Amino acid sequence: MRPERVQPIPVPFRVSGPDRAPQAANDNGAEIHESIASLIVGRSLIVGTIVAVLALTLGWVAWLGRTIWRLFA
Repeated sequence: MRPERVQPIPVPFRVSGPDRAPQAANDNGAEIHESIASLIVGRSLIVGTIVAVLALTLGWVAWLGRTIWRLFA
């Protein structure tokens, strides 16, 4: 397939003055509350997943141990 050509969008030319620092073209500055919220949600999901995996593993080990105990008892 041939890639489609995208027409450039004309942007007005701005000159930085001495009182204003030039802004980066890829300035994706996030709000601080968004960053804190994403950290809390992400870490909560990680901790919840670890707890769930530990619970499932301990349950499986308990079931396996009980089965082996009954087999030889």
